[in-house]
Amino acid sequence: MTEETSTEKINLPEPLSDLLFDRKITDKQRKFILLLVHSEGLKTATQCATEAGYARSSAKQRAYELQNPEAYPLVAKAIDQERRALVERYKCSQERSLATLARIRDQASAAGNYNAAVAAETRRGQIAGLYVDKKEILTGTIDSMNREEVEKKLQELKEQYSITSSFEEIKELENKS
Repeated sequence: MTEETSTEKINLPEPLSDLLFDRKITDKQRKFILLLVHSEGLKTATQCATEAGYARSSAKQRAYELQNPEAYPLVAKAIDQERRALVERYKCSQERSLATLARIRDQASAAGNYNAAVAAETRRGQIAGLYVDKKEILTGTIDSMNREEVEKKLQELKEQYSITSSFEEIKELENKS
């Protein structure tokens, strides 16, 4: 029984979990695990088995068996550990985000891209809680206010925002028709 293997070179990602270095796991199994976990959503388990070196005619069955903890408990456990290690590696945290944005800021600044550097530093400040977005939602409309209320509110806004201007009263003209 000969297995069909492709002769093209496959770039495998670096293993993230220690279990992949277990001597009881074969090279084909290791390749399958790495391809399966790191190509999740991009390749099927059958495609991963074929690329790992299993025969096309039996790749679907091999992929099923390798993921079955009853048939290959060590391989199934290694798949689980590699998935967990991958999640941990890319997990979002405040520290990781701050470090990534600092790296982006420094690279952008070194390249003379100051807009990107300022944007990255602003995001770092937001993560650190230095900036607070304040939004006010006002209910009601000016239509529901009488003239005195509108003038009072305008005066409050004028004082609140230090607006200095003079107002000229405009009298309405009667419509003569």
